[in-house]
Amino acid sequence: MTTVTKPGTENLTYPDNLQNGDESHWVMFVSYPQLFAEKTSNSEYNIVLPMGAQALISTSEAVYAEQEGLGTILTEASNKVATGINEYFKSGGTYADIIGAFKEVNYGDMATAAVEHTAMSTIKKSDLLKRGLGGTNLAINPKMSLLYQGPGKFRKFVFEFPMIAKNKTESETIQAIITAFRASTLPGYADPIMGEATATGGDVRKKGAGSNFYTFPSTWDIEFGHAKGGAKGTPFKIARSVCNSVIANYAAAGVPFFFQDGKPYEIKLTVSFTETLIITKELVKQGY
Repeated sequence: MTTVTKPGTENLTYPDNLQNGDESHWVMFVSYPQLFAEKTSNSEYNIVLPMGAQALISTSEAVYAEQEGLGTILTEASNKVATGINEYFKSGGTYADIIGAFKEVNYGDMATAAVEHTAMSTIKKSDLLKRGLGGTNLAINPKMSLLYQGPGKFRKFVFEFPMIAKNKTESETIQAIITAFRASTLPGYADPIMGEATATGGDVRKKGAGSNFYTFPSTWDIEFGHAKGGAKGTPFKIARSVCNSVIANYAAAGVPFFFQDGKPYEIKLTVSFTETLIITKELVKQGY
């Protein structure tokens, strides 16, 4: 597969023949300097690494809260009203129809149920009242129910890349990949009046505690590909993401190994990402 790159983008691939093999699977990370940058925007880095099995895990979560007693009674009443309103919109009914939805809710019954719940809660706490109503085998119905609160957390993805440099050139590529991930994960210093302060320039007094503002870290597009000339894609897609952490272990074998000039030989790189979108059923149908 031929990778289309944009002018000014730094392209880094490990190993260098990764996308030319017939059996290779790879993952591509493309970073953008702006938080909401479009794919047509200029990218910073185009990093291609071997695909690991731990990255191919997709999750879907929903958050429910347990409620009991009076909470369940109120939820059931609200559900009747909501059902009536929903039918009103579907049928294109009149204003009288939506009023009827409220009338169908028997608030007298709801009040009775609330009083019963209060009485049962009192009985539940009294062994004497339990025996009076039926003996010690009496159990109070807690009226448990689940209340949907919303979708789960943002999806997270963790990638691990064990890398061994075959030569110094490949070691330099690995180090450049680590530098790119770290640089794109962290903010920079900025001053809206004096201009951005960088690591190599700007007013030193505006750095550290003397700086009032940070620039945003980069965002990432993550795509998967297969074999030489193969199409991109996996059973699911990953939405625009931010990089939460970069961990580079320069002693992945348990002991450090370096070339004579100090360049690392064996490294384990771990990068963690979080999507910037909550995945919904509509996005799942689009392949996420």
